[in-house]
Parts: sequence; C-alpha cells; structure tokens
Amino acid sequence: MIKLSPVNYNINLNKSFCGNEDISDLVAKGDKALNEGKFSDALKIYQEANGKNPQNYDLYRKMGKANFQLKDYKSAEDNFNIFLEKNPDNAECLIDLGEAQRMRGLYTKALSNFESALELEPDNDLAKRSLLETQNNILSVYAPERAYKEKMEYARKNLKEALNMAVKFMGADYMKALKDVNIMFGKTASMSGTANIAQYEKKEPVGDITVSDSYIYASPQVIAAYLVHESVHGHDNDAYTSVREEQDAYEVAAKFWIKNSKGVKDPEMDYASGLYKKSPSALRQRVAQIYTMRDPDIAMTSPNHPPKKLFNFNKAISSSAASQSLQQYDVIA
Repeated sequence: MIKLSPVNYNINLNKSFCGNEDISDLVAKGDKALNEGKFSDALKIYQEANGKNPQNYDLYRKMGKANFQLKDYKSAEDNFNIFLEKNPDNAECLIDLGEAQRMRGLYTKALSNFESALELEPDNDLAKRSLLETQNNILSVYAPERAYKEKMEYARKNLKEALNMAVKFMGADYMKALKDVNIMFGKTASMSGTANIAQYEKKEPVGDITVSDSYIYASPQVIAAYLVHESVHGHDNDAYTSVREEQDAYEVAAKFWIKNSKGVKDPEMDYASGLYKKSPSALRQRVAQIYTMRDPDIAMTSPNHPPKKLFNFNKAISSSAASQSLQQYDVIA
C-alpha cells in the first residue's frame, strides 16, 4: 500500500484571528480529522472555524477538500472558487476545482482549469494526467468505444515504459523474484477513506501489483516510482507488511525519484523525496507516523524486514523486534 501524505491538507497552519479570537486549534483539529479520513467531522470543524473567521480563505479550500471526499462536488466547487478569488495563481487548487467539475461531468470547465494549472506549472504531472483523462472523458461522450480503446492502448504503452524504468533501477536480478507477479492498472483498496495509489497483494499462485487506474495518464516515471515501492513488498513473497517494510519501500522510491524525476512534479513523490533529502531518518519517521496512525496494530517488522534470522516472526508485534532500533538493519537497495 502506498500513500505517505494522502493530500497536502496543511495548507497554512499559521494562526488566524477574528478580533482577538484564535482559530488555529480548530484548524489543526480539522486537519487531523481530514488526514484520518473523518471527513464529516473535518467539515464540521472547518465550518465552525469559518463562522468565527470567514476571512481566512485557506478554510474554503480545506472545506472544499472535505466536500470532495464526501462526494459533494458542487459544494467543493463552490469552496474552491471562493479560495481562488483571493489566490488565482494557486495551481493545486485549480486542479482540485477541475477534478470537482470533472466528477460533475462539467468537462469543458474542468479542461480549462487543468490548462490554467499547466500554464502556471508546466511540469505538474497531476495537472497533465487530469487534462488527458478529461480529454478522454469528452471523447467517450461522442465515441465511447474509441475512447476506451485509446485509453487501453495508452495504459499498455505507459505501463510497459514504467516497468522498464523500474527494472533498470532495481536491477534485473532483484526483479526476478517478481517474474510471476501480475502488474496492472485497476481499482485499489482504500485506507482511511482514501484509495491507495498502488498496492501489492499476495495471491496463489502469483501476486498482483496494482496501480490505481486514475494514474493511467501519469508520466511513466511517476508510475515507475510506485512500481519500485511495490516491488519491495512483492520481493518478500509474503502477505504481510510492517512499519519497517513501508520505510524501506518509501526510501527506495525516494531514491528512484531523485534520480529519475527529470523535473516532473508529483505531490506524493516530491514530498517523500524532499523528506529523504532532508535526512533519511526524517522520511522514516514520517512513514512510521502515518502508518501507525492509520493502523495502530501494524507490526514494526514482517518476515523479511528485517531478515528472518534476526528475529522470530509472528503475526502479532514481536516485542523483541519492536524494541530494537530500526537503524541497525540494512536498508534495501
């Protein structure tokens, strides 16, 4: 599973005042609820804060994000538009607005906002893939069979290029362990209300690595970064994950991104690689924080993280393994 920073919800954590009233605690509480997938709670908290200080325009974007997750796309669109009145050059919110409009079938409006975002940030991969997806949505209205065929052809070509990049980075010998794994675009499971970008599932006789079909139009290096991440999970040949395994997978993906992004901007990989550049321990700490927040029962280690000879594995958290410093084990890659 992969999703280090579900969405960059912490747009502005500076204190906001209405007279002498400080709403920063409310904003932080709302951000926490949003990151935990408690979207209704987050919306109510943001609305309370908005009532105290309607001039805090960051709140409109936050409310819009909660609306979007609750599938109230019209309200999301309204709130994003209010935010953009004061922040017209915010590419990320233009993309958010476009996605809300696309979900409502307002493809022409969505296309315009994705184009505006790309004018501001030509290397923004989220804007690019959203634009291509919307163009295919428009085609599907008039020629659904042609739209489907073109999308599948794009998916096959893109996935093949991404896989070649992943194999080149990880090494053919390493990737031999995944020779029988199915690699595909498709629907992925959700965690805290947010779909995984990619996931590995251990199945018999083979396993699956699935990249979210919302990434079909992503740049190949974006897809490859997630294939690299999932190859760490698949290489174990077991059905378990752990904090340690996620840390290793993110570290390898960050290394790949630093070497291969070539100027492409992706919010998740930029965030992970930025933490890694700050220090590997900063990335590992953030991964541990996110995954223990999402699953308080997640094990610190799993069968091959660290190698079996270093501990006796069971499905519950091993007290001896959990008490050891993660830094004493070798990092994959």
